[in-house]
Amino acid sequence: MNVLNTGDIIAKEGFRLAPTVRERILEAAKLFNEGVAGKSAAAEFRMKEAFSTSDFPLLLGAAFQIEARDRYQDTTPEWQAIAAEKKVIDFRPAKVIDVNGGRDAFEDVSEGEEYKGRTLSEAQFTFSAGKTGNSFGLTFEARKNNQYYQLLDFPGRFGTSARATEDQKVFGTFVDANGPITSFFGTVANKTLTADNLLAAYKTVAAKKTADGLPINFGGRPINLVVPPALQFEAEALVNEPTVAASGTATKKNPLFGKFNVVVAWRLAVIDQSANAATTWYLFPPKESDYAALGKVTMVGEETVDIRVKRDQGERPDGGAIGIEEGSFNDDTIWYRGRHITGGAKLDTTGAYASTGTTA
Repeated sequence: MNVLNTGDIIAKEGFRLAPTVRERILEAAKLFNEGVAGKSAAAEFRMKEAFSTSDFPLLLGAAFQIEARDRYQDTTPEWQAIAAEKKVIDFRPAKVIDVNGGRDAFEDVSEGEEYKGRTLSEAQFTFSAGKTGNSFGLTFEARKNNQYYQLLDFPGRFGTSARATEDQKVFGTFVDANGPITSFFGTVANKTLTADNLLAAYKTVAAKKTADGLPINFGGRPINLVVPPALQFEAEALVNEPTVAASGTATKKNPLFGKFNVVVAWRLAVIDQSANAATTWYLFPPKESDYAALGKVTMVGEETVDIRVKRDQGERPDGGAIGIEEGSFNDDTIWYRGRHITGGAKLDTTGAYASTGTTA
């Protein structure tokens, strides 16, 4: 009578036979996906037996890491449209110092006259990165019930969560649950988003002066009109058409066309819980300009999400090793952890503008 030897079956699996570590990782992911999908009874059996080994959970964890980082790279965060990236090397606060003065035209000097002196001043912007993360546990009961499908989604969620964290940090520098943060903008207007009010807001921003006493110069770039999803169509209708209606059937040139880049930010609807959340709108300088108001902080060497598996399974009384697949000593759960180091930065807010949209 032939006895089924699960050891022989496992020994022939791709995650054991593949010649390179990366190929073994991919084979582990393939085996897991086929088992969870219920491709066949044999596939489910092979996956369950693979979890009883010491190397399969490790390889699968590595596969999740790859998937999470891929999802991180494939997800475009909203901050990229409005914030400049600022890099730091550690958790200590970093500074950007802007030396003001001496940028305007030279003054005329008469024959024999002394050159007139100018003074310089400094403006500094301080920011830092912080550590964020969460853990995910596959319980003993879920493993016994073959509920491995719970693991299918969380690697991608870690990657998506990392991007969401970046957005939360950047947007959280200028908006909170009560709406625009007054200390960021100085003054928050209340005008609704109309053509006249948007034009007036643009003129307000353009009239702002730098510390040198010079008008803000965006180098011909459009400024960012940032709105929640509820204002998307109104914003696009105002600025995306080259002509607008005039008297009768006539049209005229749209003075707002080409002056704005509409950024529809879902994160605004998440953060702002005020009564005016759906009508509030913002103007921010181009992130490439010298007057960028927002920054996204990145730590060098920690640019992407990091995933790890917890080793706390203990040992048997006789000293025998216990694999990670047996779960935690405390609660039998296999714990995975996602970590992301990032932050938001308040930079030069001279050209920033906000309105709650409550008054015509």
